[in-house]
Amino acid sequence: MIRVVHNGNSRQFADLMERQFRLRHEVFVQERGWTDLEVDGIYEKDQYDNASATYLIAANDHHVVAGGFRLCPTVLPHMLTEQFPTLVDGAIPQRSDVLELTRFAMRKSERRSRHYFELLVAIQEYGLEEGLSGYTSVISPLRLPILQGFGFEIEPLGLSQMIAGEAVIAVFFSVSENCLSRVRKSVNIESSVLDETVAQRRSA
Repeated sequence: MIRVVHNGNSRQFADLMERQFRLRHEVFVQERGWTDLEVDGIYEKDQYDNASATYLIAANDHHVVAGGFRLCPTVLPHMLTEQFPTLVDGAIPQRSDVLELTRFAMRKSERRSRHYFELLVAIQEYGLEEGLSGYTSVISPLRLPILQGFGFEIEPLGLSQMIAGEAVIAVFFSVSENCLSRVRKSVNIESSVLDETVAQRRSA
């Protein structure tokens, strides 16, 4: 089950949030060498981890975080507008029905696991619950065919570029019932993966 953590319930899930920042440190600092974003030697955070961010987090019954990702409003300053604007040919999508998806991280032992597949479904399911048309993101070009193979509809927003020694590309993930159905079928998950915090957020 995927927890949806936001400013309205972050105190309730403070321990879970701490654990996902620790996982991000493992993935982005220890594995990928993003030392500029290290906090206290145990967390990975940046300026976009603020009150406007929403986190979708996969954890087991013992609260061990398997993976997750961050969503930020595109109508506010975000990574694509402030850090990577040159990746986009033309105008950067900035609308209330478009969120930016960043910091997708999985524990090594959980990659290609049930938790990973639930997070893929959650991208589409959460988007539909929130009335989104899609997400912007910056990913490795190598991820494009993999994600498309899972059923995602992805549109490049520009050409790939080398940044800090890595090839990256800005993309738009479409959200639709058809995409959700394709992803569900590809990972063999038919039931909802989101917990009750989505309903709590919508009724707040």
